[in-house]
Amino acid sequence: AVVSTQSTGDFQRRKNGNMEMLESSVKKHCSDEVLSMCIVMWVKGIRNVTQLFSELLYLSVTSLAADSARVIRIVVGRSEIDLTQIKSHYMMQYNKQLQLAVQQKCGNDLAYSNIVAMIIKN
Repeated sequence: AVVSTQSTGDFQRRKNGNMEMLESSVKKHCSDEVLSMCIVMWVKGIRNVTQLFSELLYLSVTSLAADSARVIRIVVGRSEIDLTQIKSHYMMQYNKQLQLAVQQKCGNDLAYSNIVAMIIKN
């Protein structure tokens, strides 16, 4: 069977709409905050894993105390292709280069920030 790009686009819009409804429903009806956050992150990962990792990196480098462990886990744990997509999404979403955000927030530990920045850059 041939699937047109229009029907593929329709499917993608319905899928995204259903995931957004699921996410808002979980937030509304789940009384356990930790469980609710886990389910919301799971739904976000299903919807768009690149966006999820971009958001997690943003939260890690913009919090009061940088979450170095999370930054390392994400940066080291993603493939080169994934990291390239995450960097692009980060730039589009937050209008800042991921490499610079990590260096500015984690600059106190020069060795750490330089190593992570080199991984992100390449």
